[in-house]
Amino acid sequence: MVRRLDHILFGRRAVSMIFAGIIMLSLVLTALGTMVFVSHQYDNYRQIADEMTGLANHAQAENLVANTPGLTAYFVWSGCGGCNMYNMSLSNLGGIGVQIARIYINSPGCASTGGTCILNPSSSSYSYTFTQSKQFINAGEVNHVVLLFLPSTISLPVSYPAPNTVVIVTSRGSVFSFQWPFPVQIGGQSQSAFSAGTMKIAYQCYDGGSNACTSSNSGSGTGYDSKLEPGITGGSASGQYCHEESSTSTPDTEVPQEFTGVNYQGVLDSDTLWFVNPWITQTILTNTCGTNTGDGCSAANETNLYFYVNITNTLTNSYTIAGGTIDLTWYGSNHIDGALIGIYDKNGFHSISSGYTVAPNAYFYGIFRAYVVELSSLPSYSVTFWGSLAISNNAKDQTYVSGVELSSGFWVRYSC
Repeated sequence: MVRRLDHILFGRRAVSMIFAGIIMLSLVLTALGTMVFVSHQYDNYRQIADEMTGLANHAQAENLVANTPGLTAYFVWSGCGGCNMYNMSLSNLGGIGVQIARIYINSPGCASTGGTCILNPSSSSYSYTFTQSKQFINAGEVNHVVLLFLPSTISLPVSYPAPNTVVIVTSRGSVFSFQWPFPVQIGGQSQSAFSAGTMKIAYQCYDGGSNACTSSNSGSGTGYDSKLEPGITGGSASGQYCHEESSTSTPDTEVPQEFTGVNYQGVLDSDTLWFVNPWITQTILTNTCGTNTGDGCSAANETNLYFYVNITNTLTNSYTIAGGTIDLTWYGSNHIDGALIGIYDKNGFHSISSGYTVAPNAYFYGIFRAYVVELSSLPSYSVTFWGSLAISNNAKDQTYVSGVELSSGFWVRYSC
């Protein structure tokens, strides 16, 4: 009887140990599962936190700055049903590419929209948009131009103090802003007489005598003429003619521009100058009139070179432009110097001798002719000439006005 009781007690202890083991195993598995779950959630948290930190670091790495003059006004363009167009020049000084998501312009000119114009990217050209193809700015890219479209009824005022604030929002949520016109620097000129924007060039063949060339390398002339560029004629690039900007591309301001009626002292072979983007090959540049000879053309140099610069009167008063100069240089004694020969606006060409009066906030094209081209030596690679331009009303009393602005770069390609 005692022995049977021992067996019963032992069996009960064994069953208890089994249940205890099962309970302990359940607790261990529960704890392990909880630890794995918590660890997985923490890993997810750390991954998201690291991603957010990376995005924040990228946003902080963005650094957009506006280049002088900030905005450049254009004439009203009929291509979008009548638009006021502005070129906005930016540089990305940060270490990461930037994509512009939206642009806000706070200005008295936007009174009809509550004081703020909102521009969104678009592949088409219409009011309250900016060019989608220019939306992304690579790291380290400078002089990146974004074309803005506003209705023809909205014009941004140009006066001091700066009445317009341009706010740029990026896709990462960063915000950059600048005032236009740029605030006057302390210690500088009290007011800037003008702001300078886009530059383009034109060139024409001239034989240095009484007979102008009718086409490149024909007659007695050996010069070059921008009217023969394939972007204008619709042909294909050949020789030194390799401007391929198409006359059918958009926006309209990026295609070759025809300025008619520019008849300057019989120098032109016609009354028309064809302006293309500001680059040229070394062969054409070394053929320009004035190269190592001072004024005028020689038998070896029979191409006249012209620049236009988009200019805006930033003063609150009108003044009459009596003259102007342009000076571009590259390393050493390589210089291109020219003078203002006239003004081109929506009413056509005005010779500088006629006395062109520019109203406040008005913009126009100043046409400069290169008179002196001094080239000591050019390398076997492409270089950029850059410098300044100036205009003045040449007055002799308190109405005297003058101004100097940094010019856009003039690129000289070694070859096509």
